[in-house]
Amino acid sequence: MLVLDEGEFEKLVPSLYKSVDPIPTFAFAVLEQFMPGFVFVDESHSPKTIGLGTNSGLYFVGGDHENDEFNKQFLRFCRSKLKEGKRFTLFSGNGKWDELISGCFKEELKQGSRYSFSFQPEGYDVEAIHLQESYTLSRLDEAAIRNSSEFNTDYYERFWGSAVDFLNKGFGYSVVHDETVVASECTSIFSGKVYAEIDIYTNADYRGMGLAQKAAQAFIEQCLKHKMIPRWDCNVENLASMKLAGRLGFSEPSIYSIFVKNRQP
Repeated sequence: MLVLDEGEFEKLVPSLYKSVDPIPTFAFAVLEQFMPGFVFVDESHSPKTIGLGTNSGLYFVGGDHENDEFNKQFLRFCRSKLKEGKRFTLFSGNGKWDELISGCFKEELKQGSRYSFSFQPEGYDVEAIHLQESYTLSRLDEAAIRNSSEFNTDYYERFWGSAVDFLNKGFGYSVVHDETVVASECTSIFSGKVYAEIDIYTNADYRGMGLAQKAAQAFIEQCLKHKMIPRWDCNVENLASMKLAGRLGFSEPSIYSIFVKNRQP
């Protein structure tokens, strides 16, 4: 298993674009060097298997699941990360990888399922953004991050390295009430050159008012303006998220697995 130099990251991107398996947005963000991370391959010239990770504790493995030597070393690396006691979430490339990961970690990791929705521009047929007079919609900036209870400085430090890096490379929108209260936000939890993945949150006092949709519309329109593809992922149990995704032109979900620490005694 080789550690790939940063200068070689982007050569892996074309093969991931062609993959028939769901590839998480953060994988592209790392390879395109929008977000800090590291990449492992079986060999540098024509890799068949790839493993990568972020400083926030997100990992992905995909490609040839029969590459025994790489598999052993990468899963051993994952076990070392588990022992550190920090956040650990491993995204699996496909069902074969699910079997390998489950067989290696048994009760140490819990398997969950998520949907990755495809954006269909022809299905994006929503009304123009209109808000009541006391609400404003604006692009996320330092002040919005400071005032946010959910997508605050800690959030961006965890996923992007810093709020400054996010503001330089990512984007998002907030709906603010009476110029002070952040009612709803839609931000790029991960973003690269082509894909931007949505993360969305609405203050409990403002739910059921359609504000999340307004923030998401602004996000999607920013993507379309810059020829980017918005992505919407959520847990298979999150019916509210799936419903909102459908209203915004996301459909045809593919399913993939994630593995997290099993906190059960």
